[in-house]
Amino acid sequence: MTVPADADVVIAGGGSAGCVLAARLSEDPARRVVLIEAGGKGGGLLVAMPAGTFALMGHARSDWSYPTEPDPSVGGRVSQWSGGRMLGGSSAINGMVYVRGQRGDYDRWVADGATGWGWDDVLPYFLKSERFSGRPSQFHGALGPLRVGPGGARHELVDAVMDSFAALGVPRRADYCDGDQFGVYENWTTTGDGKRSSTAQAYLKPALKRPNLHVVTDALVDKVLIENGRAVGLRFLLGGKAHVVRAREVIVSAGAIGSPAILMRSGIGPAAHLRAMGIDVRADLPVGRNLQEHAGTTFSKLVDVPTYNSPAGPWTLGRNLFRWLLTSSGPMASAAVHVMAGVKSEPSLAEPDVSISFMPLAIDMSRGKPRMHPRPGITIGGNSMRPDSRGEIRLRSADPNDKPVIDHRLLGDERDLRRLIATGKLIARLFDTAPLRDHVVGANYPVALPRDDQAWEAHIRQSANIGYHPVGTCRMGGGDAVVDQELKVRGISQLRVVDASVMPIIVSGNTNAATIMIAERAAEFFRAGR
Repeated sequence: MTVPADADVVIAGGGSAGCVLAARLSEDPARRVVLIEAGGKGGGLLVAMPAGTFALMGHARSDWSYPTEPDPSVGGRVSQWSGGRMLGGSSAINGMVYVRGQRGDYDRWVADGATGWGWDDVLPYFLKSERFSGRPSQFHGALGPLRVGPGGARHELVDAVMDSFAALGVPRRADYCDGDQFGVYENWTTTGDGKRSSTAQAYLKPALKRPNLHVVTDALVDKVLIENGRAVGLRFLLGGKAHVVRAREVIVSAGAIGSPAILMRSGIGPAAHLRAMGIDVRADLPVGRNLQEHAGTTFSKLVDVPTYNSPAGPWTLGRNLFRWLLTSSGPMASAAVHVMAGVKSEPSLAEPDVSISFMPLAIDMSRGKPRMHPRPGITIGGNSMRPDSRGEIRLRSADPNDKPVIDHRLLGDERDLRRLIATGKLIARLFDTAPLRDHVVGANYPVALPRDDQAWEAHIRQSANIGYHPVGTCRMGGGDAVVDQELKVRGISQLRVVDASVMPIIVSGNTNAATIMIAERAAEFFRAGR
């Protein structure tokens, strides 16, 4: 593979943000752009087919599969955090749920020092990214690259789930992208015509024909090259050999786990930690701190109608696959989540603080290893929209081949535990509310509900899981942040971080849409010469 020696802009990471940046910045034919991605080119049937998510996550070729440190807040368990390892990054392996978050999320960003990132500031970039196939609305865009709209299939229990929420006093919403997620709704997905719309497919693929854009895959970025306080390029490993691309501007877009690791290997991070790793300090900044992740809990029941896990077998799988190949419809065109709800763990709250999702499938854990349950079942899960628990990313060594340390306390803050207990109780009530109750024929997980608050706490600590939404490790904001409001790294010129790591506070839902918005806005900074 030919590797350019220099460029105007070099981007570390071809994920959700990196593909957007490469496409937008290369729109200027005078700007030479190089995109470097550790994974492969991606694509193929499993990426295009929405149901392929389950085969991609956890697979070494497509997923970073980062192990965490033992987490004492959940009984010392070790989790595996996913990150897409191919062009498109996590947008190529995720559940394709499209959520922007609450209007208040962005007000909190501004209050935390990220001036200019309020709801009214960021909404135009959500619209710019989007090609919406639902009913036209002032809150949706029609001309952007990213396909957004209804899922490729609608399970027959959707109405029962929504009617049961309504019976519990949760209002129906036709849309939730106006900055208010309170209510129950059928969620939008990043799909179009029954196929996944990753940023590699939506943004990068149409741009690949441009002569000023060069993409390098299977290349692991080691560090940013810094001379006299200025970023001048990237060092990366390709085919076992070290290569360098020099550039006038450097962008790190490797995600909330990868980006802080690259910065720290470059000498940008907590000084004491860098010295312990034998790395010269270029800028003493809180890189890796402020790690946030959605903590969640799930409940599963067996039901009296077919679901996406059962009936199963070669005939069913073959029929569904053939239908998708022929018509791009049916279960293989379906994202996992069909209904979502934003609810309040306490009625007095001004906005929802818990997100609940319905999936028409059930996993069987009775044999110790996850597998599709042999009987029809559904899963309803909920997470804390804005967790108070925090963690950090550290280097394991200065070797880029060593995955970084993920040291997080999923339930380190008591408030998150209390929210999940309230969430679990609400989901239990939902399953026991008609008309959903009338379809339940047995328990899957847990076999029996906790009997009291002590048992609820033990259950939540034993079962709490992640939302696959890490953010915050290179946060933007005021003088104590890693990057400023234009995403420039403090103390190092010509260097920006553009991805989910810059979010000062996690958004109230799936983070991919907000990450794409951040990249769209960063590209605007370049166009404006900022």
